[in-house]
Amino acid sequence: YGALGSPQSPPLARMGVGVEWKRDALLQFSSGGRGNGGFTHATYTPRLKLNPNVLRVPIVPGCAPEKAYGDLYGRGVRGVVLEAFGVGNMPMSTDDVTGWIPWLRSQRDQGMMIYLTSQCESGDMHPELYATGSLALEMGAQAGPMMTLECAVVKLMLCLAFPNLPLTVPLAGEL
Repeated sequence: YGALGSPQSPPLARMGVGVEWKRDALLQFSSGGRGNGGFTHATYTPRLKLNPNVLRVPIVPGCAPEKAYGDLYGRGVRGVVLEAFGVGNMPMSTDDVTGWIPWLRSQRDQGMMIYLTSQCESGDMHPELYATGSLALEMGAQAGPMMTLECAVVKLMLCLAFPNLPLTVPLAGEL
């Protein structure tokens, strides 16, 4: 099951009849020391509130998002995890009315939060390498270290519930 994997971290446990924890891979919290992944970790503060109004949107070649998805913001969706190609590319439309960039712009203009991720299982995001990825970043889409798609959805739900939390900074070793 892919939701338990992480493109940025080694496995935390091995599942079988029981659970075999890999203690050396677990996030270590301290008061100023260096934790796993080179980050400094303070005491973790659990945040139990989530805004569930998030949707995963895969980019499909030939798909017209304005027809397939319409006005998501108008229907109550407040965050989109946009699954781009490779390191952050998406199809470019031949006009300024249809296609992914005009659709994203209309959703962002209403206040939609957009996290750009990849349909690939691992690797870094670099949407700035492509015209469409750059346009998405310019309009306020965010892209950061790779997360599983499930992690990206829950992280976006958390950031919508707690607007002061940064989407692209690890809170509990998830990046």
